[in-house]
Amino acid sequence: MITNRFAIVLIILIGLLLAGCRTANTPDEPQIFMTIPQNMAGGVDATWTVTWDAFGTPPYTIAMTMGGGTTADVAGGTAATSPFSQTFTMVNASTTAAATYTYTVTITDAAAATLTATDTYTVGATTVTNNDPSIDNAVFANGVLTVTVSDPDNDTLTVTITEPTGLSADATSVTAVSGVAEFAIAPDDILAGASGDTTITVDDGNGGTDSMTYTLTVAAISIPADTLAAIPLATAATTDDTVTIVVVSGTFANPFRYMNGCGITMEEGPDYVAGTFNIGAPGGAQKDFDGIWATMDPVPDGVLMPDDVMLQAIDIGGGLIRYDFNVTPIGGSDITTGGVLFNVGLSFDDPGTYTFGIQEFNLVKRTYYSDGDATDYNWGDISNDYTGVPNSIVVTAP
Repeated sequence: MITNRFAIVLIILIGLLLAGCRTANTPDEPQIFMTIPQNMAGGVDATWTVTWDAFGTPPYTIAMTMGGGTTADVAGGTAATSPFSQTFTMVNASTTAAATYTYTVTITDAAAATLTATDTYTVGATTVTNNDPSIDNAVFANGVLTVTVSDPDNDTLTVTITEPTGLSADATSVTAVSGVAEFAIAPDDILAGASGDTTITVDDGNGGTDSMTYTLTVAAISIPADTLAAIPLATAATTDDTVTIVVVSGTFANPFRYMNGCGITMEEGPDYVAGTFNIGAPGGAQKDFDGIWATMDPVPDGVLMPDDVMLQAIDIGGGLIRYDFNVTPIGGSDITTGGVLFNVGLSFDDPGTYTFGIQEFNLVKRTYYSDGDATDYNWGDISNDYTGVPNSIVVTAP
């Protein structure tokens, strides 16, 4: 009995030993090992490396599906040997936060046996690279500086100019529309003209700029003797703008002391801007005797002129209106030299093209002048159609 029991135990021990040897000698299952690059970020290239244990029957192919974190995948059926490296351009829609994606790698042998591995990976925020805008062209013609700009990133561009001495722009900063920014430029003294350099700058709002220097030259406007003209100091404006209109005379055929009933005509739409009726050249106090009035040497601030409440649009038919202005200095002497008589600011209710003129003398005395003896004279020509005298402005919505 003892011998039999010993034999049974011995058989069991031998069996266990044999089983243990078979487990130790069985190879592990083949595996895929992925080396993921560190500190990946959107828009940056990163090289991934895949290695795998030999299995089945070579040769092998690989497929890498990156879950949207790269600009491309590795298509199935791509020939591969271990290790296999692939450079991807990483993707992250966010410029402020990291994003997580899932990759899947499949290795296939010649007999269609496969190994597969899948896991997540993190892509840092995309670093935005900003390209500088450029000034492509600048042209000054007919009182308008046209600046053409472009930007590789299609950013919204702001074009800025500086005003040369003696020249004024209706705006010094304009957002470019369709790559073009326009500035209406006029000399401070339209009878003298002006020339000077402006610095043009374009800014994309993201730190990118470009600039250039451009010389602006505006020829002097010549008004024929004993004539009158109403001239806007801009050829383009928006309905948000106030535009200065100057009334200018040539030399006087007769002694001049007073200006009476000067009626500026225009299409319906402009409104007088309160407080802008200013004798002489633009700028300075409303009743400063500058320009031609200063040569009269009148009593300082001694001038009769209508209050703002009197400056109302008068319907003259044909879709036209008129504003009447008078300037009567106290004291002084007769003069014959012409120049800027007064200027006034107008705003616009609606877009359109507005042409300014002077209403001729009629039975109701209007648009005439007088000497110190109160003798009245009519201007020989107030048609405002002289060559080289701009009298129109194009108004658009802002």
